[in-house]
Amino acid sequence: MKKGFSLFVSLALLSLLAFAFVGCGEEEKDVIGPGGGKDSGDGIISGFAGLKAGSWAELVYPDGTHSKYEFLGTDTYKGAECYLLEFETIQDGTKNINQIWINKSTGQGVLMVMKDENGVVMKMEMTPTTPQDIPTGETPVNSVKVGTQKYTTPTGKTVEATVYKTTTPDGEDETWISLQVPFWEVKSLLNGKVLYELYDFGTSGAKRDISKEEMENATPLVFPG
Repeated sequence: MKKGFSLFVSLALLSLLAFAFVGCGEEEKDVIGPGGGKDSGDGIISGFAGLKAGSWAELVYPDGTHSKYEFLGTDTYKGAECYLLEFETIQDGTKNINQIWINKSTGQGVLMVMKDENGVVMKMEMTPTTPQDIPTGETPVNSVKVGTQKYTTPTGKTVEATVYKTTTPDGEDETWISLQVPFWEVKSLLNGKVLYELYDFGTSGAKRDISKEEMENATPLVFPG
């Protein structure tokens, strides 16, 4: 499996956390995520910061790969209103665009669309039985809040992040989360080694790269089983 596609799958599943508790009012159709994303004081993040259409965040990996998350607002699929996100992965100069559609009323992912460096577009239907490792948005019970840290992106933007540590079979996981950042991800480390970190972010400017027409005409991708 290409790294670009595997990154998309993991990022897409991660992004579903924003929709596990969909509950914004009708007057807030361009915002996703209920609650104010406040820290309860015991290390648990309750609720999510609202994401406005056009919001984006870009991560960088040690090998130079960049992954950009974008929230594009809503669109309709098979008559249902859906939240629309895109993920852009650039690795070794090659760009792949990936898109996920999430039913607004159920929070269920319904469609994945992929566009490779050659402009080939494929799509895959998602069903309730499609594996979706959806986080709850709460800190795992075995995580420990160790404090806060200031983080400055390579582009000069500074945010305050809450730092959590978790002991896993692979060692010590460290996760930095900031409610100032769309999609909340700031930094991830394993045994002190950086897995990825925030490169840049913004609350406007995200643009759709896979049109609805391209989605509708995409080649269906069906996995056996």
